[in-house]
Amino acid sequence: MKHERIKQVFSGTDIIPGIACMLLMFQAYLIAPLSPTLAKDFGSFLINLAVPTFAIPFAIAAGGMIFLRPVINPHKCFLFSLAALCVGTYLLSVATSVGMFLLIRAFTGFGTGAMLPSAILLSLRHYGNRRSLKNMVLIIFALATGMTFGPSLGGWLNDIVGWRYLYRFISIPAAILFLIYLLKYIQERQDGITPFEIKAAAKSVSDWKSRYIYGFVYLTGVFHSGVFVWISYYFTTQYGLDEFHIATDLFIFGLPGFVVTILMYRYQLDEKVVTILYVSLGLTIAGLLVLMGNLPLWLAECLLGIMSVGFGCSQPLFIGILKLPRAGSSPIGPVAKGSGFLFAGYGSGPLMMIALLNVDLTTAILFLILLVLALAYISRRVWNVRGRKVVTLSAG
Repeated sequence: MKHERIKQVFSGTDIIPGIACMLLMFQAYLIAPLSPTLAKDFGSFLINLAVPTFAIPFAIAAGGMIFLRPVINPHKCFLFSLAALCVGTYLLSVATSVGMFLLIRAFTGFGTGAMLPSAILLSLRHYGNRRSLKNMVLIIFALATGMTFGPSLGGWLNDIVGWRYLYRFISIPAAILFLIYLLKYIQERQDGITPFEIKAAAKSVSDWKSRYIYGFVYLTGVFHSGVFVWISYYFTTQYGLDEFHIATDLFIFGLPGFVVTILMYRYQLDEKVVTILYVSLGLTIAGLLVLMGNLPLWLAECLLGIMSVGFGCSQPLFIGILKLPRAGSSPIGPVAKGSGFLFAGYGSGPLMMIALLNVDLTTAILFLILLVLALAYISRRVWNVRGRKVVTLSAG
């Protein structure tokens, strides 16, 4: 009876990788509307590099898992990443200089780089096709959830509790997740359960299509991360908004597209939406073009929501990773590369946008328009409706 109760306690821990990935993105983008506050606290505008200094090391660490395929244990990688998230996030809360803050961000990025690949791999273990895909999509949606709500809650709560306590609050659930998952892992070893075993039985993905998929994932990361910087700059300079209202505008942009993506997956709307893909992405481009003019604040914010819905129709963030595993090969390589490209986009997007905003606002908007056009071109080649369910997994 005692043994059965222990198994029941851990039966719901399959959601832990998803929750951990949500916390990962939450702490990564919490800083999006807070750069002016941190720049004032630290006396340096180098704090604008906070997202790249996390995302680029993360991308390097995630991609580096390709070279460790023979010795990778996703359980241990995930536990190490959770520990790094807990410790790194707490250390951010006690940083006393911009140099220390950015250095901690970099080490946290390296330390957590295995989290997304290992979480996706863990979602595939021991289950048949339907359960595996459900768990994998849950993880990718968790990333989007953290990215959508992290910046907004950061801006809304900073005046109430301060950014240092926000980071400390994130470290607490990370520590709890670490302990629960560690106990689960120890229990499975004691029960003689194989720590990790998976066989891929996926249809082949051609080399050219892989390039399109990786390109799609990378450019999606560039757009998402870059547009956050642009929104913060645009609404600060054009309307003089404070961080609380900037956080609201980031939420206005993030939420509609996020909801559209969930509805598309829930109701299997791929065949219907792909027919209007160019029209929907055209809404995003039209919104950007109109925002070049002098608009009332309410209209500019409405356009943010329209842009979000349009871009959400391209099913960003998870479509590429779901299609990567090849027939007869381990999924570790494709998942590691997909995660690496995604976070490389997250890291390089703000750098590109900061450089372009130093030229002028129009140049930055034109860059975002070119990104959407590139994604529209690639989407049709990645989003093959007939081959949507190209990943099938069997229990190991």
